[in-house]
Amino acid sequence: MKNAFSGFLVCFLLASCGNDEAVRREDEKTVPPKFSFNYNLHSSLPEKWKSEFRLIMTHLEETIQVEPKDYFAALDIYAWKNTAAKPYKIQIGDASGASISGNENERYMVLEIPDLEFKYRSMHRYSVIPHEYFHAYQMSLSRNFHEGNIELKWLSEGGAATIESLYIQQYYSFNYFGEAQNKVNISAVENPIIFEKYDDSYNQDPNYSSSVFMALALSKELQKLNISEENSFKMIFKDFWLKNPNEGNWKVKFKETFTISIENFYNILSTYPNDITSVLPSEDILLENIFSK
Repeated sequence: MKNAFSGFLVCFLLASCGNDEAVRREDEKTVPPKFSFNYNLHSSLPEKWKSEFRLIMTHLEETIQVEPKDYFAALDIYAWKNTAAKPYKIQIGDASGASISGNENERYMVLEIPDLEFKYRSMHRYSVIPHEYFHAYQMSLSRNFHEGNIELKWLSEGGAATIESLYIQQYYSFNYFGEAQNKVNISAVENPIIFEKYDDSYNQDPNYSSSVFMALALSKELQKLNISEENSFKMIFKDFWLKNPNEGNWKVKFKETFTISIENFYNILSTYPNDITSVLPSEDILLENIFSK
């Protein structure tokens, strides 16, 4: 009986191990080798914009690669001109504006482009693409960011809005920082803590100007620690989010990443003028040099 039981136990364990291995392999198969962006570009959009959209996405996917994760491996993109009457209502309901929206089951990118941006040739009709793309990148780096477990608006939105300006600077030779992100509120240097929350700083952050200012100021402070400009941005755009911070530990993760406490950084901001020109990055900095580090 003892030998028979032992043999049964060995077979049971082998079978269990085999089953576990099969489950593990099946789980691995659920994560594809490449992240998928699925385009839904409405007929209301000009063909030139659609072509530019595809080109921008190609540049971004080559430079800032979104890695597929078991919780986030694909993203549908719905784009239309705001003169069209909710063309994707069945898929995304009443979602509007520009965002990555969704629910507990899915995420999707919304790009509702105002007709006036085409009429007046606003650069925002293009800059909004790298902005929202970068949020997808952040989600791939941090599950907590993907699940909404951290707000920290000035670093999340400040990072995305900085990326959009760096992209426009690099590919269109246009200073979007100075044109669209120049309304830095005095609170950015006097009471920066309010920019941690959307609700606390909505009126003080038009087009995320103040959040961009704070992100750029952080880059300047890191450079004072003999960190290259490219590496300082990599730390802001990537390294911090790789630590998967949440509302409870982000201050610890902030200091681990930047070697500066958040309290010290906020104090340092008081030495800056609330002027975007005081923190502008180099005009020749390239995204590929930031994300190849």
